[in-house]
Amino acid sequence: MLSFKLLRCFVTLVKTKSFTHTADELHLTQPTISKMLQQLEEQLGVQLLVKAESGRKRQIELTEIGERIYQHALDLLQTQQNIFQEIENYQALKTGTLRLGVPPLGAQLLTPALFDYHQQWSKIELSFLEVGSRGIEQALLNNELDVGVLLQPFDTNIFNAIELCDYPLMVLLRRDSLWATRTSIRLEELQQQSFLMFPENFSLNSIIMNACQHYGFEPNIVCKTSQWNLLADMVLQRMGIALLPQYYTNMLDQHLFAAVPLQQPHIRWHLFMAWRKNYAISPAVQAWIKIMQQHFPHRRPD
Repeated sequence: MLSFKLLRCFVTLVKTKSFTHTADELHLTQPTISKMLQQLEEQLGVQLLVKAESGRKRQIELTEIGERIYQHALDLLQTQQNIFQEIENYQALKTGTLRLGVPPLGAQLLTPALFDYHQQWSKIELSFLEVGSRGIEQALLNNELDVGVLLQPFDTNIFNAIELCDYPLMVLLRRDSLWATRTSIRLEELQQQSFLMFPENFSLNSIIMNACQHYGFEPNIVCKTSQWNLLADMVLQRMGIALLPQYYTNMLDQHLFAAVPLQQPHIRWHLFMAWRKNYAISPAVQAWIKIMQQHFPHRRPD
């Protein structure tokens, strides 16, 4: 195998045009430099320097093939340097990518953490996959993402996770609705209502659908959208009712909307930042996990 050490000796010798200076620069003896040059010529099977005439000191003059080998040696040594520089930058978070799965519902929770991460590690590219929790979970399993937001339940034998939030699901109504003054609403009471839902790839959609089937009915779905504020607008236009996490209903105008806790079943919007167990994680991911632990200090990973 071609030795980079021998190539470096050869290149240095050509640049300095002196065995003495090469030995000093590489902290070796002159006989060692001569031996290394001989080893390189033997490995390559060609003569790199013009032979000195008998009795004369050997001059640093390249043969025709030696000139070509010298140019290739320069390229190889530069490539080696680039490789080590790339590794150094990667470890020092001067390069790299963080592949993050972010669902449309819950993205706001991450804004402060994303800002801090970018402030500290501005050279790291942030690559987002914006789909529902089910799509994020599958992408994590396929190693298409480094980390992603998941809605419980998920397999804790497969994923490490940091808890992000835990909010109850609320029935969103107009403020002038007959049910607006209720302290709670049972799911089965909503059988005759028109439902405004999230798309099928949202885990929350599946949880709601399964709960309705458990109570013996199929919800009358009139619209599906990933935009929670659009769902709220449609509630305001009397198109139906929506089931939203309290995190979002708290943002709405209480003069226009009423949010009543859903009971029987008591469904919670319980989000986690998750990543695969037993997988090597990059420095960029390690830095992200540290940021998340700082922003959610009371919600430690499993």
